[in-house]
Amino acid sequence: MEGISNGIPVNNCSESEQLVKPYVPLDVASELVTRLYGLKVQSIKELVSYDDKNFHIKVLEDYDNANIKELCPHGYILKVLNAKDSQCESIIDAQNAVLNHLTTNKTVTCPRPILNKGGKFKSLEKLYGKSTEGDEPVSSERPYAFYIVRLYAFIPGKLLYGKSCPVHVWYKVGLLCGTLDKALKDFHHPGYKQVDSLWSLKQIPNLVKYLHVIKGPKRKALINEVIQAFSDEVMSQYDKLPKGIIHGDFNEQNILLEEQANQETAGKDYNVVGILDFGDSHYSCYVFEVSIAIMYMMLEDTVDPLAVGGHVLAGYLKEWKLTDLELSLIKCCVAGRFAQSLTLGEYSYSLDPGNEYLMTSAKKGWSLLENFWRVPKEELYSTWKEIISCYKSGGK
Repeated sequence: MEGISNGIPVNNCSESEQLVKPYVPLDVASELVTRLYGLKVQSIKELVSYDDKNFHIKVLEDYDNANIKELCPHGYILKVLNAKDSQCESIIDAQNAVLNHLTTNKTVTCPRPILNKGGKFKSLEKLYGKSTEGDEPVSSERPYAFYIVRLYAFIPGKLLYGKSCPVHVWYKVGLLCGTLDKALKDFHHPGYKQVDSLWSLKQIPNLVKYLHVIKGPKRKALINEVIQAFSDEVMSQYDKLPKGIIHGDFNEQNILLEEQANQETAGKDYNVVGILDFGDSHYSCYVFEVSIAIMYMMLEDTVDPLAVGGHVLAGYLKEWKLTDLELSLIKCCVAGRFAQSLTLGEYSYSLDPGNEYLMTSAKKGWSLLENFWRVPKEELYSTWKEIISCYKSGGK
């Protein structure tokens, strides 16, 4: 690939104008699928994404790729990674290795990587930026960057986001979370040694650099208070906390549900069937994993968000045990993820105004964080322990 040395080149573009989020019109996405994977596109739909580009592709029966033995019945997901993360090819190799490990062992349902015509799970592609002159032809004057392109088998299901779920779904989310951590306990890949994501909870002390984007002194003071508590309580104990490869972003946009009838209420019920997007997977503390899951399920609960932690923990602890130290830090870790999501969401939105996906957590997150943070730890944990005991006795 031309011009690749230290990082990803962008021509005719200052550093502040670099094309981090790829510009991928539907015709370009179709061309990538055909050229790289030998598949003929029947239909294509763009999906919401934070800073990558994702497409649900359905294909015709005729294809030209010796590495594909049979077509995926539900189609594929084409993922074009953002320019910044595309610089870290070894990390992408690690993510693909995790997915292959899980799908081969059939422990957790997750996207299966697809080999391209060259027998690789990824390729680095030169893509041009959006023209400011309308539909002008691609030329050397157009800014461009290089992006990693991958294809995955599509998993049917409904995203958890926006669903009115009974509380036992939070238990099932915890169960899946614990099952995943258990499945990866002996997994290692050298690529993960290079991961130092801003979204790792251990980076929470660095949120102080972004406090200027928080509007209002009350909110800024709240975030600052959480950051300080996390630094004092969690990071001081960091070396003592058990660690392994974690998903790192167990949120409502990444959890797949299967709808089913509820025989008791004659209404909708859901089964948790899979987890998507391992783009934030990294080597870190297990307590961070379950705390992240609790935080995002709180955003989805419409009845008693403060009780959600008990349901998620009940499921998680059935598959993966936590030490007393880890359990004592969960409240601070959940609050830390709230602070991280709200702050980085505000920061990303300042760079990409109008992208409402970036502000998903903010819709309920500020009030939830304030309420959660003010509840005495003893009171919160007492509620959670009661819920956990109820599951153990078969009462849920």
